[in-house]
Amino acid sequence: MTKSQTFLFLCLSFIVGVFIQSIINFPRLLWLGILVLGIMIAVLFWGRQNKAVVFGFCLMILVGGAWRYLASSNAMNSIKQFNDKGRVTLVGVVVEEPDVRSDNTKYIMAAQSPGRGKILAVAKKYPAYQYGDKLEIIGQLKTPQSDEDFDYQKYLAKDDIYSIVYYPEIKLVAQNQGNWLLGRLLVVKNKFKNSVSQILSEPQAALLGGLLLGEKRGLPEDLMAAFSRTGTTHIIALSGFNITIIAVALMALFNFFMVRRQISFWISVAIIILFVLMVGAGASVVRAAVMGILVLLAQQAGRLYQIKNALIFAGALMISINPKVLVWDVGFQLSFAATLGLVYISPILQKWLEADKDDSSLPGSIGAFAKSDKSVKLILVATLSAQIAVLPLLVINFGQLSLIAPLANLLVLPVIPITMLFGFLAALAGLLFLSLGQIFGWLSWLLLTYEIKVIELLAKIPLAAVIFKWTWLGGGIYYAVLIWLICRFNKKIKNPA
Repeated sequence: MTKSQTFLFLCLSFIVGVFIQSIINFPRLLWLGILVLGIMIAVLFWGRQNKAVVFGFCLMILVGGAWRYLASSNAMNSIKQFNDKGRVTLVGVVVEEPDVRSDNTKYIMAAQSPGRGKILAVAKKYPAYQYGDKLEIIGQLKTPQSDEDFDYQKYLAKDDIYSIVYYPEIKLVAQNQGNWLLGRLLVVKNKFKNSVSQILSEPQAALLGGLLLGEKRGLPEDLMAAFSRTGTTHIIALSGFNITIIAVALMALFNFFMVRRQISFWISVAIIILFVLMVGAGASVVRAAVMGILVLLAQQAGRLYQIKNALIFAGALMISINPKVLVWDVGFQLSFAATLGLVYISPILQKWLEADKDDSSLPGSIGAFAKSDKSVKLILVATLSAQIAVLPLLVINFGQLSLIAPLANLLVLPVIPITMLFGFLAALAGLLFLSLGQIFGWLSWLLLTYEIKVIELLAKIPLAAVIFKWTWLGGGIYYAVLIWLICRFNKKIKNPA
């Protein structure tokens, strides 16, 4: 067993340990027994049977993953002791950008007194408060409630939020109490939002806000439904499913213009980093950017599957920071699954669509496509790979499967990078001179209008999406079959005879 394989198994053991404890509350005594067993196996076979030694260490790391989840579940949160006990007066600081909705605003606050811990405050839209504001609020803390369709309590718990207060009395105590850098980044983000709204009309302005900033709440409900039916919601969601596809599209775009591979790699990485800084560098965005940069790094290396250890390590590192994201954060699951699809499935699809060897073996339409532009092929392969990998997660969590998604993504994704480029330039120019921003705005308006019309047209096609829902058992069977197929194909490549 190579060092690379050993490292991979150890990382996977940690992830499996977190996963098991996330869904089954095993007693600590059982984990202690597994730890002792792992130590015994490693000691008994040390220097004689390397595979047995590695297995022993895997058991120890498995226990480490379970204990990390237990430690995160027991994180200090004394404010929740006031839940469901009448009105309470507390003081806290707004620690994330306010979530402004049509009828209310949600604030995530770090309580400072009478207890400590995060709370979610649902308040009226006005007066509005900002990140870093220190507030005194009076209201009744409540325990989040879940139902059969959505475990809201666990969804909030992944961010260590165990208390909600609805429409409290609020008094501003102080300002600028948050992180200075994050505060400045949010100021830049808000200026960009205002610039976009001045340059473009709706719904193009809302769509550009989604592309650049992940702000999808301004989009009309019917357009959001069209995005959902066509499987293109990832375009306006700050997840790895978004950034990894855009990262591949950027590389394809630069390759189309014959930019040197190394230069296009660094330009693409710089664009992703700039994107992260512009939207505020939140945890979910940073995670998605890591996934996207890993895909670019894999393409730079020339062979996607060489990145698997780095990808698994990145996943294990993210889970170690917050173990609750593995089971309760759909964004993390989509990010990880989409990137795994790009790493393991796209080489198979590329092999199938390879034009350089024997296009005559492919069906007529596919063979003709294989002879077409390589940039278009790369986008189609990336889209299909990611969607094959995330399909069960989409169906389980959202109950809808888009059948038109491959076509929709093929028509829309090639213009997304240039739309973001012109949109970014328009917003930047608009900050300096509004008329200059409107010049670039016309270019981005044309592209945005094209994307909206294509998505709306495809969404109207009968059976563009089918509504049904799988259980996790069905998803597990799907992934088991998918893994088997990937292994079989790779084995066939290694042993063609």
